[in-house]
Amino acid sequence: MKLNNLTLAVGLAVAATSVHAAGPLYTTDGQNPQPLKWDTSKGPIPVYTDGGEAFTFDYDAETPFITIDRANEITAHAFRNWSDVPTSTFAAEITGTIEQMAGIDDVTGENAAEIYTKENGYGFWVLYDTDGSILEDFFGVPKEAVLGIAFPEWTDGNGTIIEATAVMNGWNVWDTDVDGNNVAGVFTHEFGHAINLSHSQVNGQLAYQSYTYSPYYPGVPGCDVDPVHRWDYPAYANANNADPAIIETMFPFINHSGRAGAEQSTIEHPDDVAAISNIYPTADYASSTGTISGVLRLKDGKTEYSGINVIARNVDNPLFDAVSDMTGSATQGKVGPDGRFTIRNLTPGQEYVLYLEQINSGGYPTARTRLLSQQEYWNESEGTDPLQDAACDATPIVAEAGVTREADFYFNGYQKGVQVTPIVSAFVLDMAKNGKKGAGLAGQTAFLWDEDKGFKVLPADIVPANGALDRNGQKMLVQKDFTGNGIQEAAIWSEQGITRLGDLNGNSCGGGSQTGVAAVSGWAMDDKGETAVGLAYKDVDGDGFCQRSFTGEIVPFIWDRKGGMRELDTSSIDWGRTQFIRAQGISGNGEVVLGLDSHQRAVAWVNDGPIIKLHDAFGARDAYASSYDGRRVALTTADGVKLWDASKGTSPDAVTNIGSLRWCEDMPFYFFGLNYCDVLSEEEITDAVGPVPLSVSDMSDDGRVAIGRAGSFRMGLAGGLWVEGIGWMQLADFLRKQGVVEMDSLPMNNPISISASGTEIMGGLAGIQFSWKIDLDQAYVCNSGVSQQVGFPGGLREAVAAGAEVGRCEFIDQ
Repeated sequence: MKLNNLTLAVGLAVAATSVHAAGPLYTTDGQNPQPLKWDTSKGPIPVYTDGGEAFTFDYDAETPFITIDRANEITAHAFRNWSDVPTSTFAAEITGTIEQMAGIDDVTGENAAEIYTKENGYGFWVLYDTDGSILEDFFGVPKEAVLGIAFPEWTDGNGTIIEATAVMNGWNVWDTDVDGNNVAGVFTHEFGHAINLSHSQVNGQLAYQSYTYSPYYPGVPGCDVDPVHRWDYPAYANANNADPAIIETMFPFINHSGRAGAEQSTIEHPDDVAAISNIYPTADYASSTGTISGVLRLKDGKTEYSGINVIARNVDNPLFDAVSDMTGSATQGKVGPDGRFTIRNLTPGQEYVLYLEQINSGGYPTARTRLLSQQEYWNESEGTDPLQDAACDATPIVAEAGVTREADFYFNGYQKGVQVTPIVSAFVLDMAKNGKKGAGLAGQTAFLWDEDKGFKVLPADIVPANGALDRNGQKMLVQKDFTGNGIQEAAIWSEQGITRLGDLNGNSCGGGSQTGVAAVSGWAMDDKGETAVGLAYKDVDGDGFCQRSFTGEIVPFIWDRKGGMRELDTSSIDWGRTQFIRAQGISGNGEVVLGLDSHQRAVAWVNDGPIIKLHDAFGARDAYASSYDGRRVALTTADGVKLWDASKGTSPDAVTNIGSLRWCEDMPFYFFGLNYCDVLSEEEITDAVGPVPLSVSDMSDDGRVAIGRAGSFRMGLAGGLWVEGIGWMQLADFLRKQGVVEMDSLPMNNPISISASGTEIMGGLAGIQFSWKIDLDQAYVCNSGVSQQVGFPGGLREAVAAGAEVGRCEFIDQ
């Protein structure tokens, strides 16, 4: 059996100071996966090294900077460190050269296939890639970005490794590393992968990724634990700099320009000792060290959850004595949800605190997942109630030789009230008005989500565009290249087939986007899925190019089953001043279409009639969301959000201002790095710049509940929730007051879609591929110091009108 080289080479990190070699921990298949491993009963595994004129040359390309002899010394140093772990049976040593074994005196990009495409013999084969040509010509990765690639290459078919390879990048060595001591950490790390060790995260995130403005903690933040910052962070930052000696060798990244790289060349940290001893244990490993094992479950108390880091830290020596394991690491998703973790190699007699942590970055054999609730310590009263199981409560566990202490974790969260469901590590683009289905995009793959049936991946030739769904989620507005000429057109997909909507240029040209070139781009669809609107391209001057601004070539379209595709009215538009016009929203009944003129000028059409310039009439900068009947259309203006009654045209009484979020209360006001809320009042900022800019993304059928996104990437972003009779609330603050601790670390700032009743919301974090569904059927108010459950939105509105506060009493003032 040969492991798949292509799979192993996928996902290499592109950073000059990173090691992200694709060599994860492999296991056997079946219901009881076991790690692949070397047979250590035969004595030390032989190591064969490469030849050539040098491992790396100086700038003149002639003078050896690090010789082959020195490279062999570094290789021997690395294998000696892995071999000298007292609780492991693993051993390896250099016994010869690749030339002696395979007749190749210097492996390069030209002849690397002679090593990688056949079985060469038992042992480790270490290739010195002097000029980076093996990485670039064979693996297809840039030599500037990758420091090494190592993995077990052949097994005997029964779980025993018989051959492994490692290519070390000699081109990417710092000119200050005259003895190769710093790049030695790369060797030891890569050989760990060849031994079949995965990445791990204990202290590396502190020493490499923590800054005063974005700190990481050796524990749960906010629980009386100080952050530790990057080891070489400038002293003027008043940082608590990490000692490089705390960095575990198998952390996914390495800085080989200084001392940190040298520290990672030795196997001294307990996490690395545990990693190799877990696979190659001595007879007394388990009986001489302590173990903590447990299962991580969701707040239902039953469902197990994989992909979360669990760390045990010695109370008296938290950085130098800490060991981790990822939930589900033993089965890697091969047998379904698995929340089991097992942390070994703990010092007998020492007290350890145990806590949950999200894996920050790097490649792992078990898929990394997000925390679905608070980061927290384990305590002896571990449960799901956020008030009873406080995140900072920690019960130390005393390690005992030969004894496994059980410590199960449960994500915190309430079973009643507002509920949050993580949907997918991808972008949800729309939710059906029934609140049961969603549509989205994962990479370039379109998918549908059903709360009862789960996910359905659409055919590869379907592009989701903006993912608009009909009312019941049976139809989806998509893009497809029907002719094979590379130009997409809008279409409506359903289980029964796909309906081509056509175009306005004979499918001869189109505009480009991240999803490809399209003659027509669909943006929105009515509840019946029988009317669609969007953006179309025309070839006005007949030159074969149809995306010239200010010429009338980029226009809004409407399509329905009766009339087909046609251009919406633009007769009053001065195309000499207008780049484009698109249709981007539609009421549920299909009568009111909303659009945008070139940026910051909203327009509309009612019953396919003349264009209505909402910007000229009401100062509307954007318009996307509408009630079912179009009697309430949300307009973004400089004065706040206004609701427009399309049935009243442009008369002054056709709009009602419903405000926005508040500066300082809901949103900071940053200007050149200064938060002016520290020196000015909310009223002074509002007088100077106007209300918080807020764009409404969707509304309930009756237009009495709305969601949107406020702020900007410069100011920061915040999700907004509006309930008639209550006003605008920052969504994250609303959820916090409702006791939804699951979203403490990932507050939704980009709500996308809301159901017809206003009781379901889908969305996520802007720019982050992760989406949630929020169920709001029941919410809480604080009435005279007592938390009371009420219906949403009517019951909430009535309770607030009677004097109650929004939220659970226990969380309102936190």
